[in-house]
Amino acid sequence: MGDGLFAVSAAIDALIVCGVVAWAVRFRPGWRRIAAAAVLALGALLLKGIAMVAAGLDRPFGVAHVLWLDLVVVVPLAALLLGLLTWRSGGLLVRLAVVLGLLLAPVGAYASFVEPNRLVVERADVPVDAARAGERPIRVGVLSDIQFEHVGEHERNAVRRLMAERPDVILLPGDYHQGSRASFERELPRMRALFARLRAPGGVFAVQGDQESVADARRIFAGTGVRLLVNETARTRVGDRRLTIGGNEKHDRGRAARGLSDALERRPGERDVRILLTHHPDPILRLAPDTRIDLVVAGHTHGGQFQLPLIGPLRTASRVGRTIGAGGLHELDGRRIYVSRGVGVERGQAPKLRFRAPPEISILDVG
Repeated sequence: MGDGLFAVSAAIDALIVCGVVAWAVRFRPGWRRIAAAAVLALGALLLKGIAMVAAGLDRPFGVAHVLWLDLVVVVPLAALLLGLLTWRSGGLLVRLAVVLGLLLAPVGAYASFVEPNRLVVERADVPVDAARAGERPIRVGVLSDIQFEHVGEHERNAVRRLMAERPDVILLPGDYHQGSRASFERELPRMRALFARLRAPGGVFAVQGDQESVADARRIFAGTGVRLLVNETARTRVGDRRLTIGGNEKHDRGRAARGLSDALERRPGERDVRILLTHHPDPILRLAPDTRIDLVVAGHTHGGQFQLPLIGPLRTASRVGRTIGAGGLHELDGRRIYVSRGVGVERGQAPKLRFRAPPEISILDVG
């Protein structure tokens, strides 16, 4: 189901809603008839939605796309029509409704066309136990959820800006390409060229995300210098510091993933900094409050992509809750986790938007 069908859906919804508004203003029926007309309109919209789901509309992302277009296109159109017909004769509440409805249009334009491209650098200082501290922090760069269909300037800019920070180690928490099989094969050389630009003294490490199989991830990183971790650990040095990184596959609730966490916990030694790299944030929940793992680094949530003031993200597809899922550095009963909002957006039938959750590259100064 392509963008054209979503545009047709919005046009149908606009005709129905604007038709009800015009009828109510023109004939000024009583409230009962207006309520009945509103119920009929909602019923028509619901039937159209059911038909779209039967025709292949994805749940929840396709449904969210339809509702998003109704909110930022249909409602402002209806508000504009109401304002044109009633601005002089309407009362204060009607004018307020018109203004609020019209304001949704620029909000929609910003969330759809501006913020998804407003890449920011997020920074966080991550303390570690004094036994593992060094003369200077280990600078960890995180590039998460790039999630492109085609490699473009946005993705290349993210890599350039990350490399400009001169990280000691780079971590990639998954979700690299989202698109058709044909798109994957076509973009594979460009993906490899993009990731081959990532260089760090302590190495570049990646894990599988939701959008790629382990086999496809291996193909993406073949010949790039990026090491894919599949329920395994890697050890590296940065100056006088030792770093142990464990990488989960995406099925982080399985026996192998739990075994990795346990192995990272039990590894002998007190001097090495230990990081669990995972696509989903949920593994933080199974770590003990006194865990030997210094930091969990995750992506997946995109910060919810849409955050409301005072409320935060409406959905993060994670069990860690909205506060942690919104992104950033958090401490949960002594366990530290950094969740990146990522670089890209959910694709497929999802609305490609961000609001109060801009794309990021992350710089973590550890210890």
